[in-house]
Amino acid sequence: MELNVAVIDDRIEDIDTVVSMTKKYQLGYQDIKINISSFCSGESFLKQFTANGFHAVFVDICMDGMNGIELSRRLRNSDSSIAIIFMSTTTEYVFETFMATPFGYLIKPFTFEQFSEIMDKTVDNFSVVKKTIPVKIPRSEISVETDTILSILSSGHNTKILTISCNTIRSIDPFSYFQDKLLCENNFIECNRGIIVNMDFVLTVKNNDVVMQDGTLYPIRIRNKKNVVTEITKYLSQKLKGELYL
Repeated sequence: MELNVAVIDDRIEDIDTVVSMTKKYQLGYQDIKINISSFCSGESFLKQFTANGFHAVFVDICMDGMNGIELSRRLRNSDSSIAIIFMSTTTEYVFETFMATPFGYLIKPFTFEQFSEIMDKTVDNFSVVKKTIPVKIPRSEISVETDTILSILSSGHNTKILTISCNTIRSIDPFSYFQDKLLCENNFIECNRGIIVNMDFVLTVKNNDVVMQDGTLYPIRIRNKKNVVTEITKYLSQKLKGELYL
């Protein structure tokens, strides 16, 4: 297995820390080759960035010029699968990073054990076969990775699938098909009749709406509001704990 990793930080000593930890980590895995590149600014990284060119990036949040959050937004718009790991000396930016669907959040100075834990997660993520769902479209059938689905919307007798890459797939499958396929997964929830959302891309719940990371609002069915809010809050809380490496 081969992984392409980048570290972006305007402090050379922090770059050296990630590079040295990466080399130490690889010593324990003969079957993994990790190619690591370093950049002192978000701007310099973007000059070499191509979609699907990197598996993971370690991004410092507070940098001169383009900060890590702005950089991560640009990356996510081009590459839905890249693992973005934020680095910072404080937790105050945690909720701001949600817009970029972070893979992790390391608090400086972090230990090798904390670094290894997130690298294990990265390796596992790219070594497993992605879950897909067969989707019928007019005159054809395609496979859609479930972790790229933002939401599923009933549209008459058909269904609309919105993805994190801003694509809209119009399926001739009925909405009930997606209820059967997705609601058994712990990250999908039907917040209203005819609306399924992926909680991995939910930012928060505000008033009677589910607020997605791209700013989209989906109404919550009033009759079932308490259960929906409880389930989303619980899921987001567990997810946050899994992404923080303090």
